[in-house]
Amino acid sequence: MAERRALKPPLPGGRAAVMDTGRVNQKQRTRQALFDAAGQLLAAGARPTLADVAEHALVSKATAYRYFASADALIAEVMFDRDFPSVEQVLGPIGNEPTTRVLAVEAAVNDALLSHEQAMRMIVRNAIDMTLAETDGTAHRTGRRQALIAAAVEPLAKALKPAAIKRLRHALALVIGPEAILAARDVCGLSPQETRKVTRWAAEAIVAHAMTDGARAGGR
Repeated sequence: MAERRALKPPLPGGRAAVMDTGRVNQKQRTRQALFDAAGQLLAAGARPTLADVAEHALVSKATAYRYFASADALIAEVMFDRDFPSVEQVLGPIGNEPTTRVLAVEAAVNDALLSHEQAMRMIVRNAIDMTLAETDGTAHRTGRRQALIAAAVEPLAKALKPAAIKRLRHALALVIGPEAILAARDVCGLSPQETRKVTRWAAEAIVAHAMTDGARAGGR
């Protein structure tokens, strides 16, 4: 009788979680290396292929294609990232009034997306294509808006419970970002100007609702 192979015991939960985190971090580092390499080549006046970027980033071409479907998709993201507003640029001159801060972020992000609509669409398409190609379902989204939204709602930390702040951030991410723009433009058929009016109204309504709920609950 053939000897049975001993089954390896499953990894302890803690160790498995560490390995998963390590893989995620490695993917982020590889993606950033490709991103930085493309930026350096563009700054030098080149119009690089994905193979050029991979070579400059010291990774294989096959690896590069696991993160970006084409050089155009990568270049579009690099160019968009250069013009994407920072927290300091948007909120530096703004006071602590929550609605004013959120509307400043909404305007900065959604204006940037509409000003770079073609690049935005390429970035979203690339992220979806790469996510579908992943066997583990890893999402290929950078979440640029998240830091801006979190900073915008910071003054509400004393008035709302942590769970309410978290829910507010998530709700605002639904109306500040490419998904809102695509829904308004493609599903509703709105013009860029009409889109901006709707996203601004929605952001303001979400903040007002969160503040009303917080007042009813007695804050923290």
